[in-house]
Amino acid sequence: MQQIYKSVSIALQNIKANPLHTFLSTLGIIIGVASLVAILALGDGLEQTGREQIETTTSVQMMSLTPKTIDVVDDVRVPRDTVYQLGIQEARMVEEQLSQWGYTDLIVQSSRMATYKDSSVAIYIQATLENIPQFTEAEVIGSYYNREDVENASNKTVLTIQLARKWSDDPEDLLGDSISFEGVSYEVIGILKDDSQGAKALIPFSAYQKNIKNSNAPNMVFKSRKVEDIPVMKSTLENWLDENYEDGREAFSIFTYEGRVQQLSQGILVFKLVMGAITGISVLVGGIGIMNVLLISVTERTKEIGIRKATGARKKDIVLQFISESVTISIVGCIIGWVVGVLGVFGLVELINRFTDFNFQAALSLGTVFVVLVVAVLVGMIFGTYPAWKAANLTPVDAIRHE
Repeated sequence: MQQIYKSVSIALQNIKANPLHTFLSTLGIIIGVASLVAILALGDGLEQTGREQIETTTSVQMMSLTPKTIDVVDDVRVPRDTVYQLGIQEARMVEEQLSQWGYTDLIVQSSRMATYKDSSVAIYIQATLENIPQFTEAEVIGSYYNREDVENASNKTVLTIQLARKWSDDPEDLLGDSISFEGVSYEVIGILKDDSQGAKALIPFSAYQKNIKNSNAPNMVFKSRKVEDIPVMKSTLENWLDENYEDGREAFSIFTYEGRVQQLSQGILVFKLVMGAITGISVLVGGIGIMNVLLISVTERTKEIGIRKATGARKKDIVLQFISESVTISIVGCIIGWVVGVLGVFGLVELINRFTDFNFQAALSLGTVFVVLVVAVLVGMIFGTYPAWKAANLTPVDAIRHE
């Protein structure tokens, strides 16, 4: 270890002694690393921006679980002998399994005529647990029913903004009033400001089971906090189904949008690989520059090498010294390239955002730091090997006599 420290110290002294020479020789690797950092940061930023765009325009964070009613046998659709039903108990069990990654709810929907005062309109009645506000992320005027309301089958309802406007120009006027369907009255406790929901009245799932006849089969829905958590949520859900049902996951259909995320990630990966290969040419040129510096160093220090070998230095000591110097020079070049790359990419991003409406951001990940570190070490070792081998094979007598 002391030998390595000494070699690194000698390398830094050589850089200080010939800074312009070393800078020009390592300019290739500086440019290569700067380009590589820029490509990786732009790629990470593009992937992050793409994910955000997909999250806001699609249901990519959503997953649903539905019991199968048919099987496909020899390309023929036949009814299943056993069709499982999902209820509140199952939803609570699954919710406990998946709560660390996201939210779980149980949904069933049907259409009915609803009455408010003397006015009747056709609406959709949607029964849920208490987690819909986390799914829609929409504002609720008033309040949403809670877990206790679900457990007690409370006759409470939350109206969507579209339904509330059918009965009043000021939707808040409905709070505290009652609407009725199927001969049962429900207190309006909240208005859900979500324009995508349509004309709906949301009620506790247990109240739906108690009051609504001829209801449809419910299904579970899930929303992850992060897109990346969908695969692990799906895997955990499949394992739970295998443990709790005789037919396991084969008796259910699980639907996700993770294919879209995978397509985006694959496209970004291709971009990184192609552009990384192009910038690799600059890194290669930089490695040749480092080899040139070390070959000149070997020539200038031939007598020193001869004296070291004559006083007992082994071949591996000489090789270690020059490879350590090579890696040190390479790391210095990579650090400079890193700084140039970071400043360049964030300047470019600012320019892009100034002249376009696309809110693009660059992103620096630990993976980018790791790649640059690996490049520095590999370039130093690969291109320092030949100068180190040449120095190690000098004979002491000829080296000492060298002028």
